[in-house]
Amino acid sequence: MSSASCIRVVLVRPVYSSNLGLVCRVMKNFGFSDLVVVQPASKPVKTKTAYMYAKHSKEVLQNARVVKSLDAAVSDCQLVVGTTGMPARFHRQFKRCISFSELPGRLSGSVALVFGSEGSGLNEAETNACDWMAYVPANAAHPVLNLSHAVAVVLHALSGLTWSPEPDLAPASSRRLLEEKFAGLIADSPYVKDKKKVTLAFRRILAKAQASTDEVRTLMAGLAALERKNRSKRTA
Repeated sequence: MSSASCIRVVLVRPVYSSNLGLVCRVMKNFGFSDLVVVQPASKPVKTKTAYMYAKHSKEVLQNARVVKSLDAAVSDCQLVVGTTGMPARFHRQFKRCISFSELPGRLSGSVALVFGSEGSGLNEAETNACDWMAYVPANAAHPVLNLSHAVAVVLHALSGLTWSPEPDLAPASSRRLLEEKFAGLIADSPYVKDKKKVTLAFRRILAKAQASTDEVRTLMAGLAALERKNRSKRTA
């Protein structure tokens, strides 16, 4: 399966129409076409400026989907990779931020590449929704790339790669439901002190495991059984 056929570019809260157009252009430069925009600052999204900067790649912009949340943008993807210019911020979040040079060997199934807003990047909730965080190695004195430049560098690195399809790998939407079920059980437990830390650790382990749909379904059934047992104890 080629990278062009299985990678989706997701822009979260993009500010400038010019950058949106330029992203479309670099996507076509490297053979990619699946673009989803989350909560854009400019409405309508497909402005005259965006089309002007999307020169010779207007069909990418025309076919771009606009959605209200990151979850909606990546729900059918099997791996979600967030991007950042500030990798040090993840040292305490059970999530190792890797260089894009390390990423190709970790890719499988359908992949969403998530890029944050030009001004603020991805917020904590959005990075938590990503299985991996990755960065483009750059000058430490000026590490943050322009949005369209970051997309160009990343797609150039991934273009031409191939990997085996993973039809049984659970999509992000299924894993999010499992994470929510686990978080609910932890929230009701008087024995867990740092509930947020434990929930975050579970999410990170699940991401690294690349669980199958059947594995997620089995874990969900097990957690549901525990939930019913806890509920019966409280009402007894």
